[in-house]
Amino acid sequence: MNILIAPDSFKGSLTSLRAAEIIAAGILRVHPAARCYLHPLADGGDGTLAILHRALGGELHTNAVPDPLGRMIDGPWLQLPDGSAVIESASCIGWKLLTDDERRPKQLSSAGLGLLLRHVLEAGVKHVYVGLGGSATNDCGLGLLEGLGARLEFESRKVPGESAPKSMLEKMQSLKRVEMDVDAFAGIVSVLADVRNPLIGPQGATTVYGPQKGVASDMIPAFDDAVTHVADILRRDVRDVSPDTPGMGAAGGLAFALASVCNADIREGAAFVREATGFEDALASADVVITGEGRIDAQTRDGKTVSGVIAAAREQGIPVIGIAGSVDAGWEQTGLANIIVISPEDMLPTEAMANAEGLLAKAVAEAWPRISSAL
Repeated sequence: MNILIAPDSFKGSLTSLRAAEIIAAGILRVHPAARCYLHPLADGGDGTLAILHRALGGELHTNAVPDPLGRMIDGPWLQLPDGSAVIESASCIGWKLLTDDERRPKQLSSAGLGLLLRHVLEAGVKHVYVGLGGSATNDCGLGLLEGLGARLEFESRKVPGESAPKSMLEKMQSLKRVEMDVDAFAGIVSVLADVRNPLIGPQGATTVYGPQKGVASDMIPAFDDAVTHVADILRRDVRDVSPDTPGMGAAGGLAFALASVCNADIREGAAFVREATGFEDALASADVVITGEGRIDAQTRDGKTVSGVIAAAREQGIPVIGIAGSVDAGWEQTGLANIIVISPEDMLPTEAMANAEGLLAKAVAEAWPRISSAL
């Protein structure tokens, strides 16, 4: 049996490559004759740069940039053999860079991504793929604009003794004007989005993904209004981009900001990675595909890696097995032939993430004889 193992990362615990290695080892423990082929994937979020480097080669670089709280870190980027470059928001402004107590969206800025993009362009790169996923920020790219060198003007503060907004949320709310040379950035960026959500509203960046980033439920309206305000200023001062276009809500509105400033095209990150890594060719010799991610739920069907794997395999009549840390009821609607859930129902998510390697290895070894016999 030829088994193509093509998971995404398990957020906060396993890279897609490590997950693929563990899945293969678990299968070979109980079915030594199986032929396992590792094809780790990503969707523009965490791990995208590493997956593309593994598949395509190229040269890795780093530049000093601020993380979401302003602390200087080494921001990585990859120059591909064709001269283009890849950067990912998760590596410089990602939630994985913060502790639970530090995930306070009011204070977090996307400036590090803007500065890293500047460094890449100053190195002479003519086109940059920006992976948007796993970001900690919800600032509609206002920090990114600062990192790119935009001149921002804010409304005067009404509090005596305070002349400038202090938090990122206050900056968003009081933004008055944006000035920058957009011609210098036009047409040089392609966004690799991990979601299809619009920028604002009930399906927008803040309402759907804000809670994952620490936006309290009672602050969602204020953040959504602030994102709307920033978008209105950008549409007036920079470029009139529709916030309703699918994908504009990626990474707390960073996709919208890059479309505005750089006239960036929005691509589905998962599809881009599948094509770049030759996933369709790898499918040709597979009898079954195994994919997975940390949680399989309603968002899985919204442009994520797992949904793309299922669709591509279905076209060739190949069954797909899903593996997840946890799963929503109704997973059958995703098109998976079967699923392996690695976390016991009574286990806390933090405990499951801390023990992901052992849980994954055990679950695969125990479930594979039953699942393979039903294929």
